[in-house]
Amino acid sequence: MSRSPVATEGHPVLGDLALQPVEEDPSRVVDLVAEGERLLEKARSSGRGRAVRSVMRQPGQNAILLGLPGGGGLPDHATPGPASLLCLSGEVVLASGDAEWRLPAGSAHVIPQARHEVRADVDSVCLLTVTLG
Repeated sequence: MSRSPVATEGHPVLGDLALQPVEEDPSRVVDLVAEGERLLEKARSSGRGRAVRSVMRQPGQNAILLGLPGGGGLPDHATPGPASLLCLSGEVVLASGDAEWRLPAGSAHVIPQARHEVRADVDSVCLLTVTLG
């Protein structure tokens, strides 16, 4: 999969993923609950406010698990393309401009095609799906 340098530079998730090896085994099943707990622990110990891992990748699509400890999140950034956010546990706030959407566990929202941020007031795990050209 190719990504332009512009898409990853300065993007809090894609920039972090660019540093990780690519796991492309389409036959593997991913335990999102267990992996989410590992990411939360990693985020807490790193002090970065987040830990990310691509859990499924195929041409044009990337599913990324986010571990966001309370007080963490993703800073304001531009969208790399069409994307959606599913909150698996905890609760996050997706904000863009003057709009905010509160996503409790089990809810999802389309990410606006504009600058946005994600805040976690409590420990949260989310699945971000990004469509890449």
